[in-house]
Amino acid sequence: MDPASDSGAAACGAAVLAAEASGGARLRVPNEPSRIAIADFKRILMSCVLSGASDVTFQSDQQPRAEISGQLFRVGRRPWSPTEVDAVLAEAFQAPNAGAEIKGLRVLDFSYEINLGDGRKQRFRVNATGVHGFDGFGVELTFRVLPRTTPDLAFAGLSKEEADAMSPRSGLVVVAGATGSGKSATLAALARHHLENGERPVKIVDLQAPIEYAFSDIARLRSGSPSIVGQSEIGRHVESFAAGVRSALRRKPHIVIVGEARDLPTVSAALEASLTGHLVYTTTHAGSVAEGVRRLLAAFPASERAMRAGDLAASLRFFSVQHLIANASGNGRVPIREYLEFGERFRESLAAASPPEWPQLIAEAIDSGGAAGPIRQSLRKAVLASLESGTIARADAARLIGDAAPQAGR
Repeated sequence: MDPASDSGAAACGAAVLAAEASGGARLRVPNEPSRIAIADFKRILMSCVLSGASDVTFQSDQQPRAEISGQLFRVGRRPWSPTEVDAVLAEAFQAPNAGAEIKGLRVLDFSYEINLGDGRKQRFRVNATGVHGFDGFGVELTFRVLPRTTPDLAFAGLSKEEADAMSPRSGLVVVAGATGSGKSATLAALARHHLENGERPVKIVDLQAPIEYAFSDIARLRSGSPSIVGQSEIGRHVESFAAGVRSALRRKPHIVIVGEARDLPTVSAALEASLTGHLVYTTTHAGSVAEGVRRLLAAFPASERAMRAGDLAASLRFFSVQHLIANASGNGRVPIREYLEFGERFRESLAAASPPEWPQLIAEAIDSGGAAGPIRQSLRKAVLASLESGTIARADAARLIGDAAPQAGR
C-alpha cells in the first residue's frame, strides 16, 4: 500500500516505531485513547496497515500485535480489556452475538472492510478463536491485510502457457499447496483473466471462506463489460461450499470457483459441476500433484472410491501445486510450482488403471510426458531453474527437493 495515494487511509495516521527501555519495540499509536471505541479501533488498525503490517492481532488482556516484514511489534502502551476486544469482535463480524458463537466453541473465519472515505475500501480476512484469558475465557482476532488490487497473471507468476492450460471450457482445475502458499491469489488472478477477456464474456460464481478479493477494481475498470461475478461467503451468505455449488448449478454460470475442496460433500458437488459442462476451480492441501489427486480420491468412502475415480479422471484438466519461497534478493516471495495438464489420452489411461496405480502414472507423466498433455513441470525442475537464475537461495532449494545440485546454485 502506498500511503501517499490513499487520502482516506492517510487520515488515520501511521503508527510510529519506538524503542522500549526493556529492549523491545512497539508501534506507538498517535493519540492513543484511554478507552477504545470502534472509531479508535479502525484508526489503530489502519495505522498498522499504513506502517506495513501484514497481520494485526487483538487478544483479550493483551496489547495488540502487528507483524511487519515477518517481525512482531506491540501496538500502543496498554492491554485491551475483554470488553474492548468483544466490541471489536461484534463490529468485525457484524453481529452482536459473535461472542456467544465463540463461547459455543465455534471458530469464525470471515471478511471485514473499512470504508476509507474516498470511494475505496480496505479489506481484511479475519479469524476469531476463543483463547485462555485472565478471567478464564478470552478472544483472539487476527486481521490479515488483503491487497486492494486484484492480482493479475504476472503477480501470480503464471505464464500465458499455464494460464491457457488452466482455462479450459469445462472440467476441474485444482490449485494445491500449504496454508499461505498463495492459492487464493492464484485463483483471483485466473478469475481476473476471465473477467478481462472481452472475446468471451463469462458469469462466475465465486464461493469463498472468507471472501478475500472482491474484484471491485475490475468492476470499476470494466463497467461496460457483460461479464459478471457473484460472490458468496460461506457461513454468511450460504451454509457450506457444497450448498453453494448446488445453488450455482441453478444460476447458469460458466465458471464456479470453490474456495476449498475440504470434505466429501464439497468434492462431490465440485465433480458434479465439472462433469455437467462447467469450468470448476478449487484448492486443496498437498505437496505434490500425485498427493493432491490421492487426497481428492480419499475423500470418498472406500466402497465408492473405484466408481468415483472414473468421475475424477474424466473431470480433471489441470493440477498445480505451489510453494511460496523467499526471493533471494530479499524482496518478497516467489511461487515455485509443480503442475500437470491432464490431456484426453492421459485421462483415459487413468480411468483404465486402478486408483492405487495413479500416483506412479502421474509421477511418470510429469517426468516424461507420455500420454499426458504437453504442459507439465516437476518440482525439481522448477526449483533448479529458480536456483540457476538466482531467484531463490540454495538453502530454500534444498528444503524443497533435498538434493539440489550444488553447481546449480550461485
